[in-house]
Amino acid sequence: MKKRILLKKIVLFYLSVCVLLLPISVNAQEFNIDMGVLVQENKAFVQNNVLTYEDISENIKEIKDYSVNTIEKAYNTEEFTITKLPNGLSTFSIRESQENTDPNYAYLVETENIKQGELTQAGEMRWYGCILDQTSKVSMMLQSVSTVDADIYVFQLDQNTSGLNLIGGSATEGLGISEYYSEILNPGIYYFAISAYEGNGQYAFAFYATQDLVNEVNDNFDVATVLEENCIIEGMIDNPFDQDIYTFTLTSSAILNITTNLGSYEKSFGKADNSGHIYKISNKNEIYQFSAGTYYLAIYSKDGTYNADQTYNITFNKIADVADDPSASYFTVNEPAHIVFQSDSTGRNMYVNGNKIDISYKYYFDASNSYGTQIYDIVMENCESLRAKIYETQFQFEDWELTVAYGMVMPDTVYYHGGNMGADFIGDVLELSLYSDVENFYKIHCICSGSYAANRLYSDINHVTVLIDPNTGKLVDIENFNYFYDYATGSHSMTYTRPHSYATKFYYPYANGEEPKVW
Repeated sequence: MKKRILLKKIVLFYLSVCVLLLPISVNAQEFNIDMGVLVQENKAFVQNNVLTYEDISENIKEIKDYSVNTIEKAYNTEEFTITKLPNGLSTFSIRESQENTDPNYAYLVETENIKQGELTQAGEMRWYGCILDQTSKVSMMLQSVSTVDADIYVFQLDQNTSGLNLIGGSATEGLGISEYYSEILNPGIYYFAISAYEGNGQYAFAFYATQDLVNEVNDNFDVATVLEENCIIEGMIDNPFDQDIYTFTLTSSAILNITTNLGSYEKSFGKADNSGHIYKISNKNEIYQFSAGTYYLAIYSKDGTYNADQTYNITFNKIADVADDPSASYFTVNEPAHIVFQSDSTGRNMYVNGNKIDISYKYYFDASNSYGTQIYDIVMENCESLRAKIYETQFQFEDWELTVAYGMVMPDTVYYHGGNMGADFIGDVLELSLYSDVENFYKIHCICSGSYAANRLYSDINHVTVLIDPNTGKLVDIENFNYFYDYATGSHSMTYTRPHSYATKFYYPYANGEEPKVW
């Protein structure tokens, strides 16, 4: 049986008020519940029981369910008919001097009203009503003492037949269990019955009717609003008990930018099982790494304040997939290009968008004619000592011109337009400089004679700057040093631009460099 933990806590407080401050025989007029205290209990619920994860780490707690509009007991199917049709709001309001055990004498409720009463015996119903001139989100929180199992039933008036049609409610089994009802209702006349399923005792409920219609009702994990890639969400917290739940599912580990403009509200993450984890990889931006799984994001009021005229915003962007490798925790992120490079702290163990970096390359050509000989044997291999330049001070020389000539750059993105010696690819690629301290992994053995003698080059080198396909991790082209573009005669060329370089950010402790001071 699903229980609403918040409601349990509020009831415990409620009972303490009744026991310490009020005799059990106190009448409805003397019975008083401080909704401000209920709001504080709601705050405790949010902080201590569900979606409490705020310091993002791998030790995220399993979320708990949250019950709303739960009907665990069959309604007794009694039919009700209004014999005196309401003719406006004043018709409800003038009846408050009479007992409201009959729907014909329902008390008027308006938004933000708090109503209190007493159920004197099992099976008794206390009636309330409202008139909605426009489609509204209606929410009710019912509290009761531990001697009564009180429930909410919601009816809509059929103005043709004067009958009341049951359309919903909240009826959880158990004495003293509080109930929460929240639903979008169309214009019309509605009646609410507070029913004693078992026992007798005092109750109070708060009523809210607002125009918070978008994505509602999403207070429950079962009806959480799905966040789509690259979406913008606008919502509001319209009562002290409202919290908006959003969900998304990842089939692989990914980097997400979940930017929030919440005003005075708070957010918390939760997960559907124990297998997932969340890392907040930026202290400056709302950039997170999620492993594969289903996650929840809750927006709520930490102190119980709310404003039906104030909206909050969530921008949800998936930047790219990443490898679920805890050793590769250094990230270079370019959001508009949707490219993420990751490595360990030494520049090894490299991935792009979750794909292992593969720079393997081989070009061989052997031909001779009356003009001379041409043997081109160019090989680039992956090796154990290979690592990326991820700090400015890596692979530098005292001779700055030599450093520049080697073309070693920090990880970046470029838009590859094409190269006649490169791969058949057009689009954003990872620009990456690689080197080895112990091995010449890039071998250019070009033996040329006769008319081709100018193309002769025999060199084994330990550095290169390459362009990598983010979708596969494989080589697209060699930027520097490229034998065909930079040395050999002929009409070889490569073209690329830098439309997104401004957005490249390094999310790791930038050792031996001036930036980023905060990432």
